[in-house]
Amino acid sequence: MNSEAKQPVYVVDTNVLIGFSTWNPLEFKSDFWSKFERALEDKRWVLLDVVVGEIIYDGELKKWCKRQKDKGLITVIDDEIKNLATEINNKYKMINTETGNSSVDPFVVAFASKNGFGICTREIYKTNGEPLFKIPDVCDILKIPCIKNPTRFMKSIGFV
Repeated sequence: MNSEAKQPVYVVDTNVLIGFSTWNPLEFKSDFWSKFERALEDKRWVLLDVVVGEIIYDGELKKWCKRQKDKGLITVIDDEIKNLATEINNKYKMINTETGNSSVDPFVVAFASKNGFGICTREIYKTNGEPLFKIPDVCDILKIPCIKNPTRFMKSIGFV
């Protein structure tokens, strides 16, 4: 039996995924992406279909995500998560209804909350007077672990 404490599982937010693609380009950092894939296989990290759906510009990242989907490593949210996301957004308004910005955030929060997972995001807390809640705000309210330091992610997959 493994004597190590079980590592928490985290859901990856879109901004983290895009940031990794920017700073660890797939064509130059294949080791990073292979380790990320292994973490998805080992279910230490979760990549949601709604997050992948937000990747529209980065061709290489889209291809990588498609390969993960083809391997069954992308988690599809179900109706229960959709309903919970609606409840969360109704209580803590996260989605900008005019622009559609942050439309995936309640799903990320709902999935993490339902499964007892944490969230890895680069979002900051909302500022005074800002009407919309951000992921870290809702994580604090719902007691969901939230990490914003990419180094912690990179260490958890064995990259650094």
